[in-house]
Amino acid sequence: MSVNSNNSRNLTGVNSRDSNLGSQYRLLHLYYDIMNLYGDWANVEVLSLELKSRRNSVVIDRKSIGDDVGFADYDFIYIGSGTERSLIACLSDIVKYKDSLIERINDGVSVLATGNSHEIFGSAITDSNGIRHEVLGLLDFETIQGNTRVTGDCVCRASFLQEKLIGFINRAGTGQVGNVERPFSQELGPSVNDDSSMEGIIFKNLLGTYMTGPVLVRNPPLLSYFADKLTRETTTLSNNSANAERDDDSAFFKFQTEAYKMALSELTARVK
Repeated sequence: MSVNSNNSRNLTGVNSRDSNLGSQYRLLHLYYDIMNLYGDWANVEVLSLELKSRRNSVVIDRKSIGDDVGFADYDFIYIGSGTERSLIACLSDIVKYKDSLIERINDGVSVLATGNSHEIFGSAITDSNGIRHEVLGLLDFETIQGNTRVTGDCVCRASFLQEKLIGFINRAGTGQVGNVERPFSQELGPSVNDDSSMEGIIFKNLLGTYMTGPVLVRNPPLLSYFADKLTRETTTLSNNSANAERDDDSAFFKFQTEAYKMALSELTARVK
């Protein structure tokens, strides 16, 4: 099933001007229906809003189990968080596209996988019943799911950003094992393993994190990071259009930044 962006939900009713001055970007929300907890859908919407504010046009497609997917058609791919049962249900579908998806990632397509969805890029997932599920095998790590839940707000530093990030984690224990680069260092909140403050995965333009929900809405620096990669422009938090020409025809971005600063301040106070 493919859904045009004209039929998608709008963030706070904000309108951003489309213009033929820029490029067209195609965004894919993969497994939009069963990997979509805590407002995950908003990540694709707010990236679309950001790209449109930079005078580009955007098409959003939504694909799920059983749909035909041509990964070469997209500039950005997003997979959200889901229950452990939903994640396992996706595995039999996504393995059909293993070669084409890995090829596209190696070519440098931008990918964001939040919550437990980033686990599919490892070598295997062992569920809480001890059953081992083979996954894409792009990176050398295995996830072991336990019967307990690991939850909490988090503040972290990203290896690729100056600004801190905020989020919420809700995952199955126990953790992950293997040799993989982890881009997020937790200052507050649960990490991927009890003996480490690090979490997430990063490989070329693929970024995965256990943070769930609308992480791009909550974190303007992370939103700019992905938009900059797509448009090859550079922005800063203090000046949201440092080198990128943006049409700020609404108060959304101002409110977004203020909300981020307020939440960061409140969460950081817990660390002290």
